[in-house]
Amino acid sequence: MIDVLQVRKVFGKVVALDGVSLTIDQGERVAFVGANGSGKTTLLRAILGLVRFEGKISVLGSDVSKEPELALRSIAYIPQIAPPIDAPVVEVIRAYAALRDRPEEATYERAKRLGLDAGACRRARFRDLSGGMKQKLLAAMALATEAPILVCDEPTANLDGDARASFLEQLSERPESGVVVMCSHRPEEVRHLVGRVIEMAEGRVVRDAPPAEVLSSREHARPSEPRLKVVRP
Repeated sequence: MIDVLQVRKVFGKVVALDGVSLTIDQGERVAFVGANGSGKTTLLRAILGLVRFEGKISVLGSDVSKEPELALRSIAYIPQIAPPIDAPVVEVIRAYAALRDRPEEATYERAKRLGLDAGACRRARFRDLSGGMKQKLLAAMALATEAPILVCDEPTANLDGDARASFLEQLSERPESGVVVMCSHRPEEVRHLVGRVIEMAEGRVVRDAPPAEVLSSREHARPSEPRLKVVRP
């Protein structure tokens, strides 16, 4: 469903992605892990078409760079950092539902399960919500789309315990044919949520294996500062 071929991304003199190639098939649940600066978030953003890159990424056969409207319509995204939207909650939900051709009520129902009464704060500006409320609403909107591919960047970082449990429950309800791609610093979530872990370092894939193999190795490894590859003039 997702094909990444020789993807390279450079920020100034720093190589964030250095010839990454991988395939994520239908039904897979995959986590990108690695130290800060390893390239995992940049790879996630490249798949979403949020950064320009060299190489090719396709989603369901459509090129992310050349046909973003086709490639990305099958993806729902939960970002780690909420955008500073000035619009009221009710308008944000209405616009998202219209773009995704889904009933607005689906988002309100998902939000309620996460512990957020979106109706009670419908007139509040999105940007004025607390961090946890924003995260719940973003997760609710993404889950409500029922998109075949769900991409999450630290999706439970701002959630309380009950909301986190509900989010994981809702993930478990997704069809087996669906794809989940996530970045997470929580080993317990990675261990129980995905069947494949892609470990990155210095912009490259250094390991691609089941969670137990990758996480046990990382837990026993000596902590070290991440190194970024620098492009020499």
